[in-house]
Amino acid sequence: MIATKRRSGFRLAMAGALLAVMLGGCATVPDWNGVWERTGSINWDPRIPDGQLDRPPLTPRYQAHYESVLAARAEGRVVGDPTAACLPPGMPRIMNMVYPMEIFQRPGQVAIFAEWQSQVRRIHLDGRSHPEDLDRNFNGHSIGRWEGRDLVVDTIGMREEVVLTQTGITLSRQLHVTERFHEVDADTLTDTITLTDPDALTAPWTVVKTFRRAPKTEILEYVCEENNRNPVLPDGSVGVTLPKPR
Repeated sequence: MIATKRRSGFRLAMAGALLAVMLGGCATVPDWNGVWERTGSINWDPRIPDGQLDRPPLTPRYQAHYESVLAARAEGRVVGDPTAACLPPGMPRIMNMVYPMEIFQRPGQVAIFAEWQSQVRRIHLDGRSHPEDLDRNFNGHSIGRWEGRDLVVDTIGMREEVVLTQTGITLSRQLHVTERFHEVDADTLTDTITLTDPDALTAPWTVVKTFRRAPKTEILEYVCEENNRNPVLPDGSVGVTLPKPR
């Protein structure tokens, strides 16, 4: 009888360990399923009010590029924003979430669906590493793990140069993004994002994004190619196409 109880206890322990692995290392992860909306300004650093500029720690070459984009904007030529041509914002810009996002959790993965450009981030929690033959893409390759009730994410492999904001802050393909998602309370989630880029940044750049639950909000269809009124012109500037009056 004692041996039977021991075997039963061993099975329960193994089942609990397996569940923890399936959930990404923690059997009591928080439930973040649902729709969330970002708070704060539209700047990459949400503490900076709208209308003021981010001041990232850029290397001289990337600082010169940033200043050239700002100078063009001051002349009325908006340049340096590929989303105007309906290209995805990519990672990490997608986490600025100008529209709501929806989180889906399942064993081994957390997926983030953005209304903006109908983009999807998949964060793998099954213990895998970044692949050696990485296929670069807009959102990169994300792996994560649970540290208590925090989700820690590591992302690399974004395509070419990364445009971080509509003001033209550009980073290199060496960009490495780490995140820590933390549940402040049942309706508040923070994402502490640290950008490291030996080509474009003189030091790591950390900001904190805050999201609030939006239980009455649904993710809507977003088709940039339909009725796009801000095409990119041959000189690289963003145009404005207004409907003709009837």
